[in-house]
Amino acid sequence: MDTRNLRGRPSRPLRASRRLRAGEWIVAVSGAVLLVSLFVPWYGDASGWEALTVIDLLLALVALAAVALLAVAASQEVPAVPVAVSALVALAGLVGLVLVLLRVASLPDGADGRDWGLWLALAGALGVVAGAWAAMSDERVELPPPEVEPLPAPRPE
Repeated sequence: MDTRNLRGRPSRPLRASRRLRAGEWIVAVSGAVLLVSLFVPWYGDASGWEALTVIDLLLALVALAAVALLAVAASQEVPAVPVAVSALVALAGLVGLVLVLLRVASLPDGADGRDWGLWLALAGALGVVAGAWAAMSDERVELPPPEVEPLPAPRPE
């Protein structure tokens, strides 16, 4: 696909890392934190996978969607698609946050207390929601610097 700038010259594509905004990085890192939290202790020696029934799968889907936002944003040249996907990730993140808050509020049967993995999951879910909110509100586009034609030196009269 040949894309041309305003002067009809071929435009230089932006590197994917320059297209990514802070909110998208926050969402991806928070999604990774949420996914990792499922493998560490939530209640005593029970990990998130062991202590939860269906909620663990839902939280894993939220985490994977959050990480996928980074790939979507890196592959798009305009912010329309990443902003739309970040809206969906924000909604999924809210669902994940409510699920984690329910697990914080109520201990499962036989659990003696909350462990650090549960708090890590809460931080990850909060980060997904906050980062998606920031990504939705940031629609700026990084443009490459304009190409400047050198002008000939003035001739003495």
